[in-house]
Parts: sequence; structure tokens; C-alpha cells
Amino acid sequence: MIRFNSILPSGLLVACALIFLGCQPQDKGGATATPASENAGSGMNIVFIRLDSLQTGYTELAGELKRLEDNAMLAQENIQKQIAALEKEVRGLQNQVQQGLLAPNRVQAEQQRIAQREQQIAQQRDLALGSIQEDQMRLQAQFGDKVKAILETLREEKGYDYILNQSGGSAVLVADDAHDITDLVLERLNASPATPMATDTVQ
Repeated sequence: MIRFNSILPSGLLVACALIFLGCQPQDKGGATATPASENAGSGMNIVFIRLDSLQTGYTELAGELKRLEDNAMLAQENIQKQIAALEKEVRGLQNQVQQGLLAPNRVQAEQQRIAQREQQIAQQRDLALGSIQEDQMRLQAQFGDKVKAILETLREEKGYDYILNQSGGSAVLVADDAHDITDLVLERLNASPATPMATDTVQ
């Protein structure tokens, strides 16, 4: 029998795992590269964000994730009900076969019908999964675009040379919290206009 696999992945993996903005130091007049130890006192303006904190603190993102989770649960319940109904029907047919109430040609026809119904349920499950995954990808792209636009604006306003990401899996291992601008970015994220999502297609 068909088994409905979990529709919604365990976590939203945003495409922009590492946001790296800024201009590389210019090599003017053939000057040699400045050592890292000298860059520390050269006035470089480097800040960072915590992308995972943006994901959890962004209210629109949280609302959309809840919507996707609810859709996944509804789709799963619908599929499970259809599977349960089909299994009940199969048990009834098996009882009729055991009692000799169905002619061989009728048994074959019922087998074909049950197989077609199983295929229909599987197709419906796949459509639901595809719809939710499309919404998830759209949500990822919208979140990434908003974060990038805000970071670009802040870089211009504040004169940041680099904006790094310090989250799980990023290249930044240790950073001074004084250079953390996550709250500032989150404030602007939550103040930005909501982005309308496509109408749900999950049945």
C-alpha cells in the first residue's frame, strides 16, 4: 500500500548560506598587498550577521513556514484518509473472493481498478509535495532577496567594507559581538512590506 512520506523538510535551508558583500582592497599603482596584520588598523569596516537568527526572528518568514507546515499536515491527513478507505475496500473484496462471491473476470477487473486508484492517490501525493516545494523555493528566494537588498542598503549607508555571516557552517568561527548587526537587519526585515505568496494549490 502507498505510504505518505513527510511533505515538509525538517528545516528551511536558505540559499544564501554565506553573505559576503564589499569591495576587495584596490591595488593601485602596482602596490604590494597589505598584510593581514596591517589591515587590522587600516580602518576596514567589517560587520557580521547571524543568518539563523534572521530566519527565526523574521515574522513574515515564520508565518509562511507555519502555512507550509499546515498545508503539509492537511495534505497528509487527506492522503491517509484515502489510503484507509482503499484498504477497507480491498479487505471487503478479499472477503468476497474467499467466499466465492466474485467471478474470476470480476476479480481481475477489481484488481485493475484498485491499482488505478493507488496510482491516483500517489499522483495526488506528488502534486501536493510539488506544490509545497515550489512555495518553499519561492519563500527561500524572497527571503534571500530581501536580506541582500537590506545589506546592500546598509553597506552604502554605513560604509561597511564586508558583511559576513556567522552561523552554523559559515567560515566565520569567532567574532566580536560589537560588530553584530543582526538586530538592525532584523528590524528592517520586519518593517519591510510583506511579499504576497501564490495561492495555495494543496488539496
